[in-house]
Amino acid sequence: MARDYSKYQFNGQKLGKNRLVLEVIKQYVDDQNPTYKELLDTFSADIQGSRGLFIEKSKYDALPEDADDKKQNRYFKKVDEVIALADRDVLVTTQWGVDNIARFIKKAKSLGFDISESTNSYDDVYWFLGASYGGDDDQTERFLRDGIWQNGTDGKFTDKVKEIRRGDKIAIKSAYTQTHGLPFDNKGKISSVMDIKAVGVVTENLNDGKTLKVDWQTDFKKLTWYIYQPRIWKVIPNNKERKALVDFTFNGARQDFSIFVNSDDEFDGVSMPSSSADLSLNTILYGPPGTGKTYHSIQAAVKAAEPEIFSALGIDERTGATPEQRAELTRLYKELYNTGRIKFVTFHQSYGYEEFVEGLSAKTEGDQLSYFEKDGVFKSLCLDAKEHQIAKTKTVASTFEDKWQGFSEELAEADDGINIDTLSKKTYFTITDITNNTIRFDKSKGASVHSLSVKTLRAVHNGEKEIIGGLQPYYGAVIEYLNRFKTQNDASKKERKNFVLIIDEINRGNISKIFGELITLIEPSKRLGQSEAIEVTLPYSGDKFSVPDNFYIIGTMNTADRSLALMDTALRRRFDFVEMMPDYNVLRDEERLSFSIESEDFEIDLTLLLQTLNKRITALYDREHQLGHAFLMPAVNSVRDGDYGKALNELKNSFQNKVIPLLAEYFFEDWQKIRLVLGDNQKPDAYQLIKQSDVDYEVLFGDTEDVGDVADNVQDYRLIEADSKLWANPLTYIGIYSADNLPKGEG
Repeated sequence: MARDYSKYQFNGQKLGKNRLVLEVIKQYVDDQNPTYKELLDTFSADIQGSRGLFIEKSKYDALPEDADDKKQNRYFKKVDEVIALADRDVLVTTQWGVDNIARFIKKAKSLGFDISESTNSYDDVYWFLGASYGGDDDQTERFLRDGIWQNGTDGKFTDKVKEIRRGDKIAIKSAYTQTHGLPFDNKGKISSVMDIKAVGVVTENLNDGKTLKVDWQTDFKKLTWYIYQPRIWKVIPNNKERKALVDFTFNGARQDFSIFVNSDDEFDGVSMPSSSADLSLNTILYGPPGTGKTYHSIQAAVKAAEPEIFSALGIDERTGATPEQRAELTRLYKELYNTGRIKFVTFHQSYGYEEFVEGLSAKTEGDQLSYFEKDGVFKSLCLDAKEHQIAKTKTVASTFEDKWQGFSEELAEADDGINIDTLSKKTYFTITDITNNTIRFDKSKGASVHSLSVKTLRAVHNGEKEIIGGLQPYYGAVIEYLNRFKTQNDASKKERKNFVLIIDEINRGNISKIFGELITLIEPSKRLGQSEAIEVTLPYSGDKFSVPDNFYIIGTMNTADRSLALMDTALRRRFDFVEMMPDYNVLRDEERLSFSIESEDFEIDLTLLLQTLNKRITALYDREHQLGHAFLMPAVNSVRDGDYGKALNELKNSFQNKVIPLLAEYFFEDWQKIRLVLGDNQKPDAYQLIKQSDVDYEVLFGDTEDVGDVADNVQDYRLIEADSKLWANPLTYIGIYSADNLPKGEG
């Protein structure tokens, strides 16, 4: 169905085609108060097409959540959009294009409704025309000066240019903007960002396929790189049309310029790149196995750590990253991981506070056993984040690391250690040796060896910890000595940076045990930097500790492993939960057609295969135990490459090694239910994956009464052999969702 970007005037409103239908239906119902049958008689199904205009709300509500009608938003369903009839509530379809909207308008006009097409606004239809971006001259200034637009010299799209008529509106765009001077430099690469430079009305087409005379809109404020890709791509339906825009093509139809207009200020504003401000500090991605939770955690982590760079990638978060975008995303993730701004940890039943926050660790050095506090992954990353929480200029000489380096070099050259006066200056002690964790020293009197903690020394130096009594005079004296090593006064600028901790399988750990007092500190309002910030004293080190507001937590949770209802209530209250369900869109191509494996004149519809399996699992178990799309992605990737033989082999491997073992786990080896999921009960015996037969107890145990009632209706189930030819037969998989198409009798 061809696309229609026209706007229509009705009841003083300017409406798109979908909203026009809804408003006309509302008006008709208000005027006539019809029954459902009367409404169907007036607006017959053939006006819209195969779908019809309406669905009863009760039937829509009864559809499963993964039904295409719900996922694709094919009906108006908000409270103020529901049509209340005398005998029931109905929803109006959103599926309208050029052909059926014309039939609807014709019908509406025959009923007396006044509808006219709007043609006088900047949210009407525009032609998008390319401008060269090579060299110093991107042509735009010349276009504006000379009042023309001129096609390139390569002869492309001349037929399309000839279709443009006097009075048509055009928008000059550059699909790529170099990153010179932009806030993010993208490592010197070209950033694929749309740039609308000028708009105007065609006054003459010279009909040479190259030249248009244009009356430019001189007060147009250029929409530059700030119109970042996620916003642009979100409203463009599929990859084919996206590619058409980026490649400067016209795609056979004029495009809707309102895509690129700031919805609040029309041409007056620009839309800044998304920042981490609109991201939750605490997020859990949850869903069944294979739905891409870990996969998407990488994307979410990069988005949280570097929001501007992520925006520049142009990933459509509805349809997912392209292979090229995914490769760049993975590279960014590895870079952030290697620099310590992203860390990854997996929870399990024995994981505890000591590994996550802090604990005591023992170490043997020579013949001495020493204990020291060891920071866990959460605490260490929080401390790093705190260092970069506020953009500031810091004197290099003030850092502990620089002073410690100077002290270490001096100690290495001192044969008898370094004598340090106590704070009272009445006596001294001698530092004889240092390690990464320990400072050993001898008092001026006595033979015993004493030690200080390097970690505690750093905390005292940085004002993060205070020692009272005991070893305090020694720590103070060492710091006084360290302050001699101020080697320079150069200032270094420290920018605010975000840090991310990914917690895989977060529901498998004992949350209360692992988080302890941190469960309160991670609340956004309790973070360091917020008005209600909370600081606690940690039990092992005695350090004062808080969680900064540039520290993000992203958890993943497998709902098949443990029900969401069993999650720790304190955790549920402090995290935003994002559901990750099977995504059937990734099993379809750019034309929205399902990827299919072609074999022996048959086609295995991979989308229909997974949908059928999941509908049966939902009916027999629940929606949290569905199969994710990832189980079929190896087969999909092979189909993309055109290797159908490999695709069928990948499908066989997935069923043998993943799908059927997981079903066995789901249903606790209840093979009768597994047969139902696979549709074996509907197939001829020759195509069944799990064979069912009666158990002959007389053969097994002889003619005896001892077996009793146990023998009644007992069945034997047997999965076909791994080398069975059925695994390579396309009808084996087609029969799962379409048993009626299988040949009868033996195969």
